Amino acid sequence: MTHSTDILVLGAGYAGLTAAALLAHEGRAVTVLEGHDTLGGCASFFRVGGYTFDVGATTFSGVLPSQPAGRVFAHLGLKPELVKQDPGMLIRMRDRDVVRYAEPERWINEIARHFPHGDQRGYWKKQYDLERRVWSMVNDQPSLPPTTIRDWLAMVNVRSIKQLPLLPGLFSSAASMMCRYRVDSDVSFVEFINEQLLISTQNTADKAPYLTSAMGLTYPSETYYPMGGMYRPALMLMRHATAHGAQMKFRRTVLSIEQQSSGRWSVTCANGETYEASTIISSIPIWNMPDLLSGKPQRYFERQSTHNPDSWCAFSMYFALEGVPQLSSQYVQLHLDRSIPGVHASSVFLTFSHPDDREKAPLGHTTVTVSTHTRSEDWKGLTPTQHDDKRSMIMNAVMDVIQRRMPECSGLTPLILQGGTPHTWERYTGRKNGFVGGLPHSIKRPMVFMPPNQTPFRGLYMIGDSVFPGQGTPAVMLGAWNTVNRIFAT
Repeated sequence: MTHSTDILVLGAGYAGLTAAALLAHEGRAVTVLEGHDTLGGCASFFRVGGYTFDVGATTFSGVLPSQPAGRVFAHLGLKPELVKQDPGMLIRMRDRDVVRYAEPERWINEIARHFPHGDQRGYWKKQYDLERRVWSMVNDQPSLPPTTIRDWLAMVNVRSIKQLPLLPGLFSSAASMMCRYRVDSDVSFVEFINEQLLISTQNTADKAPYLTSAMGLTYPSETYYPMGGMYRPALMLMRHATAHGAQMKFRRTVLSIEQQSSGRWSVTCANGETYEASTIISSIPIWNMPDLLSGKPQRYFERQSTHNPDSWCAFSMYFALEGVPQLSSQYVQLHLDRSIPGVHASSVFLTFSHPDDREKAPLGHTTVTVSTHTRSEDWKGLTPTQHDDKRSMIMNAVMDVIQRRMPECSGLTPLILQGGTPHTWERYTGRKNGFVGGLPHSIKRPMVFMPPNQTPFRGLYMIGDSVFPGQGTPAVMLGAWNTVNRIFAT
């Protein structure tokens, strides 16, 4: 069967659903194709018995009026149920607990107490100042990164000139900023910063730009827990889109994307259906796109994939507890006291369900999602038995760390233990090599040189974490917002 629409959105993660909701809100005819049987993408969920688990992303941020998620929700009139976390996070290092308070002044006092070397106050004041200025720049420059003459002309204004001093921050490392304030002499503090940056910029201080690092280091001041799970705000976006006429099509795995001689685009799905549209907005990662296209579009994405060859993968674990641990935050970054083969970080990130969240767990029970960094190559060439043995080894090692270093969980019975590897992520999300988390922020590949939202091919746009502005829910929602504005401007 062949179906026709004005705009096709590929993928029902946060990027795709944001684009669909914004377009449908303005009366555009939109159809969303999703290969999985549910929404959310890398922020999806699964249920086992009476428990609901977030599969990947677990924290919500960027909801202030000046920030991407807040702007989208306000524009659409949506009010997701979000519980602000204060503290935004508990960081359990090997020798101390660092409480990541939300209020900046209280946080600065806390971090200076633990790491008194150098000018900690000046360093963190600078981080908050940079974060504020970056959000202002992003809101003022919807044409980033510029791809057309119109984009360049739109950027030539008084505000752009005032923002020029920010540019060096894309090419200088977070480590250089630490050196400037003399806070890098404390090895423990460098480790603290590196582990914080890995979960926010996907890179370490010597490689991550100090401009985007500031956003990653300050985000715990505005961290929110979504009641019911990460998929709940996404569900609101989907319902808003469908209420305004958008069509949602699940179990529609895209096999090919082709531009017809008329200029319209044709998408063929695994179930035999074909969808035609004048415009495609794809949240499919750049690494998957060459397999779906031919000719010039295929060569374009092959170049993009070559210039951005890889991403991190995730090792994830999911279990329930019979009991409710007493924690100051639902989010805990637990530093490892011994290395684990196949884990390329010195910490794991734990998300505990809120005690009042009955959708996540029954009364008196808790769900826990654990994630850390791994590499795709660590899992290639393994037989099924070797893969399962490796997964079990990492799961046992992580559970050992939790049982030894999280006394809050002592005496609570663990239930329903499951684990996810890059193969798991590739199977359920379709992402090539199981790449998740988006492109690492790097001084060698500054954000403005990420693959752009607007491709050289009329009617083909890209959103999601493998293109500008990168990973994280606020970033992919910003990319969708900017892309929709580009379409309205044509």
